Formats: sequence, structure tokens, C-alpha cells
Amino acid sequence: MLQGGLLGGRPYLLAGPAGSGKTTLALEFLCEGIRRGERSLLVTLEEPPNECRSNHHGFGPDLERVEVFDAIPDVMHYERVPFKDISMVREVLPFGRVPWLIRRTPELTGVEVTIAALEQILRTEVARCGYSRVVIDSLTALQYFCMKGIDEIDGARSFLRFLSDLKVTTFLTVESPADDIASAERMLARGEIRLFRWDRDRSTVRAIGIEKFRGSGHDIRLHPYRIGPTGLDIELALTISRRGTVRRRAEHTGLAGHDRARTGHGGGPSLSQ
Repeated sequence: MLQGGLLGGRPYLLAGPAGSGKTTLALEFLCEGIRRGERSLLVTLEEPPNECRSNHHGFGPDLERVEVFDAIPDVMHYERVPFKDISMVREVLPFGRVPWLIRRTPELTGVEVTIAALEQILRTEVARCGYSRVVIDSLTALQYFCMKGIDEIDGARSFLRFLSDLKVTTFLTVESPADDIASAERMLARGEIRLFRWDRDRSTVRAIGIEKFRGSGHDIRLHPYRIGPTGLDIELALTISRRGTVRRRAEHTGLAGHDRARTGHGGGPSLSQ
């Protein structure tokens, strides 16, 4: 679908409604990096690492080697407790070392998550570990929890510029139920992969499309997909309308099922299983 793959060292959006498979596709991107000998990092602001590990166990040993940073803010107490900077109390660790039980909120202190602290952690960890693939899951939560008081456009522009300066291929998942709403991140990102989800005839229909991709040609059609234990199974031989009501046989375009996307580091996500 990307007709050559991701261009390395750039930030990309992975947008779609809840339940469309954004995290699954993002983890597939990270695990593909592991299979290629790269280092991959997940920064999670929504799904606790232990639940993410359990929910995506089908990725097997590859997921165990993906490293994760828990950037989820602590639950607020009724009586406000002292807060510590997140970089002081949490660390990056492989999924294989993530405990199966959920992390408890401390009673005497809490963790404050700010955009400045998160940027510092990413800068330090990328320099220390040499990550070539990073996923921020999700940008929506990042804007809600970490960018309070910051103009939305300025905040998005600053963070995307920061990711570009890191020269790491990054996916940022975005909760986005509507496909026609302009936003700061959509305007500034180098590309956008969008997942669609419709309910029709008592069943759920999902489709994937490339909304924008700077620097390379790309498939402009929507293709249906299924969410499997090891990623998205995309039916490239079929196309589907944006309303999810018309499906037709697509002409062959050379996008074989074994084609892999590329990044500047030798690989990208498989958008054609």
C-alpha cells in the first residue's frame, strides 16, 4: 500500500476510532523492527503495560523484546499528594520484564507527566539505546494529560518537530472517529494511515487507507482487514467504499501479500499481510 514503505526518521499518524486496531498495528510495526535486529520502544499513555502484554501475547517472543515506558499518570487521590517528575520514578524495560499485575498508584506520592519530561525521557533513551522505531500510544492522551495550558497547534507542532529532530521513525496513534476533521497533527505529520470501522448488518466492517504520505506514491484505495493475533490481515485484492457499503474486486497493482514496507533503517510495518 505504501509502494516502497515508510521514509525513515519521520513521524506518522495512525488514526482511527476505538476498537479499530491502532495499537495492534503499532505493535506489529515495533515487532517487525525486532525481527530485523532493530530496537523498538512503546510509550504508553493509555493501556497499562501488563494489559498490553496480555492482550497481544500472540506476537510471542518478539513482543517480549520490545521495550516499553509507562507514561500513564497516577490516579488522583481525594487529598492531593506530592507529585514527582515521571523521569525520576519510572524506567524503560522490555515487555518480558513487565509484571502481570497492574501497577498500583502510590499512596503518599504521585507521578506528574508533562510534555517536557516526556521529551527529555525520549531524548535520553534514544541516545542511550539507539531506538530506530518508537510508538506513542496515544497522541490523544498526550494532548489531554501532558499539554494542558498549551495551545493545541503550537503543542502539536513542537512535539512533531521534536520527533523529527530525533530522526526516529515514529507512529503516533490518534483517537479520531471522523475522517473529515482537520487538526494540527494531521496537517503537520509526514503521513497518515487511517483505520475505519463501520457497523453493518449486525457485523463490524474495518478498512485501512493511506490518507497522506509525503515523499512517495501510495495506494489511495481502502482495503478491508481483520485483526488477528499477530497483526492486521489486509485483503489487498478487495476495496471498500468510505461508507462501508460497496465492495468490489480490485485490479492487480503489484502489491503482493509478501511485500514489506521500508524505513530508513531497513524495514517498516507490513501493511499487506
